[in-house]
Amino acid sequence: MRGPYLFPMLRGQKVTALRVCDAASALSAGSTPFGAIALQCERHALLCYCPVRYLLYPHGSTFGRWGGTTATLPFRAILCKVEDLEDWLPITAGAHWSHHVASTPCPMGEVLAEAPQLVKTEDADDWLLAFRFKGSRQLLLSRIATCNRLQFVPAEADWAG
Repeated sequence: MRGPYLFPMLRGQKVTALRVCDAASALSAGSTPFGAIALQCERHALLCYCPVRYLLYPHGSTFGRWGGTTATLPFRAILCKVEDLEDWLPITAGAHWSHHVASTPCPMGEVLAEAPQLVKTEDADDWLLAFRFKGSRQLLLSRIATCNRLQFVPAEADWAG
């Protein structure tokens, strides 16, 4: 199931940095979970974080869908201008932000072909955020519920349609 495209100003921007906070040991090959991520592009940055880790009353970001329904991500997603990103980073209660991400399918240098989109399989509880890059590569930003962390994973072939 596909939901709306979010943050349309990210479309066509190149990812210039990928910053993570509260990174953990890799759970599986090619995937490093983290408490928060800042996907920094040329003009804007998308900050996503697990509210359970950093907020007293945690809840994810809620977006409107077609037909008057809503979709709630299991994490918060905030868009800001690149020059304002440093002002948003303290939201993680002073946790350390890294500029180096090992063993993550890092999209640095890639251009977003379209705005991120809400996606969900019929049997899933949580909505995911799908990123499609020029050259047809796709990544999903999802939450690992057991440890309240986020992860970037390559999209499966069935998300291509």
